[in-house]
Amino acid sequence: MRFLLLLLPLLLHAQAPELAYPQTAFDADTCCWRKLSAAGQYEQAGQLIADYVKHSPFIENKHALNWHAGQMFAKAGNSRQAVTYFKKTYSIFYKWFGGEDGRAWYYYAKGTIAFVNRNRKVLERIIKQWQQHNLEQDKNYLELVKLLAHWDATYLEATSAK
Repeated sequence: MRFLLLLLPLLLHAQAPELAYPQTAFDADTCCWRKLSAAGQYEQAGQLIADYVKHSPFIENKHALNWHAGQMFAKAGNSRQAVTYFKKTYSIFYKWFGGEDGRAWYYYAKGTIAFVNRNRKVLERIIKQWQQHNLEQDKNYLELVKLLAHWDATYLEATSAK
């Protein structure tokens, strides 16, 4: 069994070198999916993250990886894949039992999905609920407001807007 554990990184490296990296290296700005993203290769970046989640034994934060995969697929215009990965980052229990942070994340994820799915009424309702619950109007809240303000744009355009 130990032999297989020692052999696994070598097998992953042969498949795709990035899959054998620890998550901190895989997430680095100069490496891997972020490098692809910086080059505008969003679909490839999303797929690389998806492959990492599926095959790498070095995952430290699957939640963050799924969110970033969703973002990359959304930027590529692949709404179906984006929503698939965004949905892996929350549940209704976050809203019910997660305190303010959990509720805020729930609304952020749901609001982002509403934008990707082109459901303006849901996004507007989520922003209103955020305000009614007196949640901190943090960067995620401001991102939802920005998505709504740039409703006619793509996800890439809206998230890149100033």
